[in-house]
Formats: sequence, structure tokens, C-alpha cells
Amino acid sequence: MTSTSTILIAGAGQLGSRYLQGLAACSTNLRIFVQDPDSSARAAAISRWEEAGGSVTDHVVTAHDSLKDTPRELDLAIVATTASVRPTATEQIANHADIQMWILEKVLAQNLAGLDDLLVSTADATGAWVNTPRRIIDWYRRIGEAGAAQSPVEIVVDGGGWGMACNAIHFLDLCAWWSGGRIDTVDTAGLSPEWLPARRPGNFEISGMMEVRFTSNSSVLLRDAGGSEPLTISVNSANHKWHIQESEGRAVRSDGRRDDGRLTLQSELTGGLVDSLLRSGGCGLPTLAEGVDLHRPFLSAMLDHWRAAGHPGAQSVPIT
Repeated sequence: MTSTSTILIAGAGQLGSRYLQGLAACSTNLRIFVQDPDSSARAAAISRWEEAGGSVTDHVVTAHDSLKDTPRELDLAIVATTASVRPTATEQIANHADIQMWILEKVLAQNLAGLDDLLVSTADATGAWVNTPRRIIDWYRRIGEAGAAQSPVEIVVDGGGWGMACNAIHFLDLCAWWSGGRIDTVDTAGLSPEWLPARRPGNFEISGMMEVRFTSNSSVLLRDAGGSEPLTISVNSANHKWHIQESEGRAVRSDGRRDDGRLTLQSELTGGLVDSLLRSGGCGLPTLAEGVDLHRPFLSAMLDHWRAAGHPGAQSVPIT
């Protein structure tokens, strides 16, 4: 008899529904539970599951408004909620069921206490990982193997309106991966004093410049001038320079070598990722401990900047 693995997706919004789509490609038989209090989000997720051909697989999917109708033992819990409720949602899931493995979306939390809570809630699992997926995208793995992953690494991210507060952690993780270093300092002096409403209600974004230095003598310079300039990523490693344009799927090395590729969609990544976890108990994503180590100095700097912008008593920074 073929065994079946049980998976919970908490949060059926944009990302949660893409995870669900991706699970249709899993080779392991799955029993999938989608949990979200919003009925329209649940319905949209199921619709995307059907679009991906999930209904003709052997997997079984059910949608629920609360955890009480989901199993008490789960092979994998995917927490795709917003950052504001992620620590609480993770704690509730951990109190409800025995979880073997976790995948957590980023931004992990909106304050340092939330990071601590995540570590406590997942402590009994065999593993927990953070979904900063450039580490498992073939294109970025090739670029790294072709010389970008040689410490020290200097990464410059430039563009307009690319969501620095929300997306900076992707490039901080890229530097940590390629350089092997940890964050040493976060300089926010170049950030705009004004925060702007983000696309997700109740959250905010920031423009300007932020420089992050790593213990490996590496660095990440993040710039967002506003507007709509396409994102460009420059990488200066020990022996090579790379110029990466993700929107064009183009990466060019200073000696003329070119490597075309693309950012693989979450719906395309999830199947292989989950198969790897269920088969081997591991994957190429950073562990939660590694993710928390990156988030701590970043969130501290963001919270200080938020407080300086007119919220002196704030305990959290509203980014997601």
C-alpha cells in the first residue's frame, strides 16, 4: 500500500494558493488541508488547485476555516500567513498538532519577540526552513557555481518600487549563502524618513538606500529610488563581476559569459521541494535558525527607523 503524507497550508492567499498549486506535482500521495478563515481565499485556492490539474491527481484536498478540523499529526506545515500573525499562527498549529517539518514564509515576523516565538513553536520538529528560494532556483545555483559564490561578495540591488522592506531579506540571504557570512551591521541612514503604504493594507514600504555588512567582509547595498525602474543586481565576487536582470532572465559575467534563466515560480518550486522533504527530511532552503539570524539585525534596524519616523513607542514594524 502506498503511504500518504499529510500537509497543512495555513494561509490561502496569494502565496498559500501557489504552494497548493505546486503540490499537484508531488510524486508522494498527499492529504492536504488548507486553512484560512477567509472563505473567498479558500475558494480561490481551490480554484487554482483545479487549474493546476490537482483534481485529477491522487492527492486529496480539503479547505477549512479553523484548525479544529485538521489532523493532530502532520508531516509538514506550511505557514503562508502575513508576517503580523505568523508567530501566533505557528504557535496555534504547534499546540494543535505534532508537526514533523515546517516551511515558513518571510518576512518571518514583525519584531524580535516574534522570532523567538517561532523558534519555540518549532523546536520539537525534525526541521524548519524559511522560503527564501533563490538558493533552490537552478539559475542562481548556476551563477553561484560560475564564480559568484566566492567570498567576499559585494551585491548591489537597484530599482524603483521593488519593495525593499518586504524583499530585502531575499538578497541578504543570497549574500549569506554565497559568502558564508553573517550580518554584522545594518546602516539605514540613507533610507527615506517617510514610509509609504504597501499594497497589502496595514503594511508599509520604504525607499532610499540601506547598506548591510557581513562578517565575511561581504556587503549588500539596497537602493530603491521610487518610480518603476526595473530591478538590477550587480555581484562583485573574488574573481568576477555579474550583472543580473531578473525581469529579462539575463545574467552576464564581466568576461562576456552569459547565463539566461528565470526566477522559478512558487507553483513550480513546491513539488520538488516537498518531495525532497518527505523523502530525505531536508532541502536546500535555509533553516529557520539561519533565517532568524538574518532577520534579527534587519528587523531591529527597520523597527528603529519606523520609530524614528513618528512611532516612538512601536513594538513592531508593519512590514510583510
